[in-house]
Amino acid sequence: MIRWSPGTELANLHSSMDRLFEDFFGGSVNGGNGNVPRPVPTYALPLDVREVENGYEIRAQVPGFKPEEVDVTFSDGVLRITAQHSEQSEQESGGWLRREVAYGNYQRAIQMPGDVNQEDISANFEDGILSITVPKVPRPQPKKIAVSSGSQKSLTNKSS
Repeated sequence: MIRWSPGTELANLHSSMDRLFEDFFGGSVNGGNGNVPRPVPTYALPLDVREVENGYEIRAQVPGFKPEEVDVTFSDGVLRITAQHSEQSEQESGGWLRREVAYGNYQRAIQMPGDVNQEDISANFEDGILSITVPKVPRPQPKKIAVSSGSQKSLTNKSS
């Protein structure tokens, strides 16, 4: 039987919280230098994907980004969306009393079905919402095939 120790539990909780903050903010919580720039974290971009009659519609909210900071590519059946803030070296006057808005880069890759017409994919960015239209290749129409009678062939062969 193992004896419960509140001191050990408190130390484990402290270590877990340190790891949580290191994972979220990057770098070391204890002894970290505030002047060293931390790498900007990359998050998974949340998407809405809908199949419509002639293709697919994809919508992503990327508030705070400019259209030139958003990149959409299609290669080998994979649609990739990347939104990256360029580094800003501006110093704002005054100090923050509270800062809750998280800044970071966003990235997402979607495997698309094989019926995508990659030449006509289009993207539109308006009011912080990226809308991508991915058209499908038109399905081939059924072709009517003439059916000939097999008895006519055998009759011609017998008479000769």
